[in-house]
Amino acid sequence: MTITIYTAPAPFEGRQGQRQMLAIYSWLQLNPRPSVVLLGQDASLSKFAEPLAPFVRVDTEIDFTFLGAHMFHTMVGRARASTSDIAVLIEPDLILFPDFIDVLGYSHLMQDDWLLVAMSRNVPSFPFHQQLPEGPWLIKSNNVVETEEVHAYVSQHGQWTACKGGQLWAWNTGKVPLHAGVMPPFVYEQGQHNEWLLNEALTSGYRFVFDATEAFSLIYPQDIPKTVQVTQTEEVDKYEYQEWGFAVNAHLARHYGSYVFRPANFSNLPVKLFKCGGPKSKKFCFWDHFKHLSYCFPPELLLIAEGQGAGFAGMQAAEDSYITSFRRYVLGKTWKYFPIQPHLLGARRNLPFWKNFVSGFRMSSNRRSTCLQDNFTVGAELDCPVSRVKEPLPLNSHLASPFSLESLLSRVANSDKVVVLAVVGNSYRDMLMSWVCRLKWLKLSNLILSAVDDDIYEFAILQGLPVFKSGPSMNLSFNDCHFGTECFQTVTKVKSRTVLQILQLGYHVLLSDVDVYWFKDPTRELMSFGPGTLVAQTDEYNLTEALNVPRRLNSGFYFAWSNNATIAAFERIVKHAATSHMSEQPSFYDVLCGVGGKYRVGTTLCVEPLTNLTVHFLDREKYPNGAYKTLWENENVAEVCKRQGCVILHNNWISGRKKKLARQIASGLWDYDDRGHMCIKSWHSSGQIHLF
Repeated sequence: MTITIYTAPAPFEGRQGQRQMLAIYSWLQLNPRPSVVLLGQDASLSKFAEPLAPFVRVDTEIDFTFLGAHMFHTMVGRARASTSDIAVLIEPDLILFPDFIDVLGYSHLMQDDWLLVAMSRNVPSFPFHQQLPEGPWLIKSNNVVETEEVHAYVSQHGQWTACKGGQLWAWNTGKVPLHAGVMPPFVYEQGQHNEWLLNEALTSGYRFVFDATEAFSLIYPQDIPKTVQVTQTEEVDKYEYQEWGFAVNAHLARHYGSYVFRPANFSNLPVKLFKCGGPKSKKFCFWDHFKHLSYCFPPELLLIAEGQGAGFAGMQAAEDSYITSFRRYVLGKTWKYFPIQPHLLGARRNLPFWKNFVSGFRMSSNRRSTCLQDNFTVGAELDCPVSRVKEPLPLNSHLASPFSLESLLSRVANSDKVVVLAVVGNSYRDMLMSWVCRLKWLKLSNLILSAVDDDIYEFAILQGLPVFKSGPSMNLSFNDCHFGTECFQTVTKVKSRTVLQILQLGYHVLLSDVDVYWFKDPTRELMSFGPGTLVAQTDEYNLTEALNVPRRLNSGFYFAWSNNATIAAFERIVKHAATSHMSEQPSFYDVLCGVGGKYRVGTTLCVEPLTNLTVHFLDREKYPNGAYKTLWENENVAEVCKRQGCVILHNNWISGRKKKLARQIASGLWDYDDRGHMCIKSWHSSGQIHLF
């Protein structure tokens, strides 16, 4: 039995960093030892994991909001792609003990696919610590304490705090999904995602879902020993604007799946797994509180499995002989489906436990009460409200970002005060997400989005993207806003106004349409032309023509400096476009290069006389437009562009959104799984990616 534990730690700093270290050390002491995957991008994760390799490693291939928060749906997706027998998703500061392996062992023997859920208990004062991942538990002056003593302390001092415990998920891997439908892009630790997942798993019925909270020790150490010097003396909120984050998750929960109609919490999980006989017992029982039925696994089952081989290798062999599961029982089948095959038991068939095993499903109320009294809790304390949001959003509510444009710019701009801007409408939301995913793959975090309609504004908020409204919202047709249309002309004029607004706030702008595929980050090269130059892509594709021929300046990809000359030039462009019945692109050329190209210099430049601003048309080999050398018609576009030295490739010179979309997807230059609401990762399988 192989196990991989996935978790999303905060930076390993201060008291929270200590808790995380303590928790992960406890995981590494389990037998069999699991692999631990730290999901995150903070540098402290790699520093922590390096000395613990190969058992601990860092995986950055999940999605994050622009504030750095983990996206829960990609965390689950990453764990679902695990190649281990069992995947575990756990909060990073929860301590595990050896009884967790007992629970996984029994669960692993079931033939049916299963999903285990558990909540943690809070230990107000946890006096133990560890100095090494394989070292013993220590107390006070580094005196050694046996694990059993720590476990007994936890059993005595652990407290349930309704709805505030940490959470653990575990399941057997394979092709069976955890739930039907698609999980929306929840922000991790901002509420609702655990409740939503539990509800969807229960209502889908793909797996046997049970609450194992009372079957093993899962604890949150609130107050831990100060074993290391820390730089932080106070805990701080992990993410800003938490109330806004809660509202976003509540909005998603109420618009996806059946959660809004059938809210779930642990109190109405139909089946619970609990330990009968106290903390040291290895007797586990299922309790269906709807049917008032109990079924207990005999401890001898584990011994029989272990007798066939060393440790859990024997359990793997026993799995082939264990021909049923409790799920069939709770669905109304009889006990005859439960026994282990007789040949596995052999002479042991006459042992006392066998009689109980085949006939003891309906545990008497007295025996059940006695057994439950031996547990840590009866479970009633786990009742939780279905929503942790103070004022749940109605179904028809609209979201708004708490960030102003100035606030967004200060957060996302790089150290050179450069932002990568896309102005986009809802008709191009699919291409927007592929473009965003590509920039994330290139490690660019300074992007900012200007939304021209309410739908794309709300969509971007729900994707965790930095977005602001360009102005009054437009009502755009989904398929009729391509080149040459009145809609297209209107949207392009918004772009120059938005760029001017950002330049006036003191930030440099690299504007890119979302149909521009980036092979590399061009920022340094574009800045190298200097503050007196605006660099732009040429739309000329004829190899015999100059790059700066009339009206061939492409306003879908350029770099503009925030200085007086550039701002003055953009003010004239905006004014010119406002009186034009065409798109903004002719206004760019006529203002900067003169009508008919009278300000042209050579074959690649224009110099605008009023501001002395130089316009440099970019090399077509490195910055090709969509018609240049018919690059898009090649069988392997990426390979051809790589040989040519492309920095970007514009998917223009094609009419219609659908045709443009089909061309880009067919080329393989696509980075977004629209069905899963996530960027395509290396761990995606072909069966997980759904491209329209």
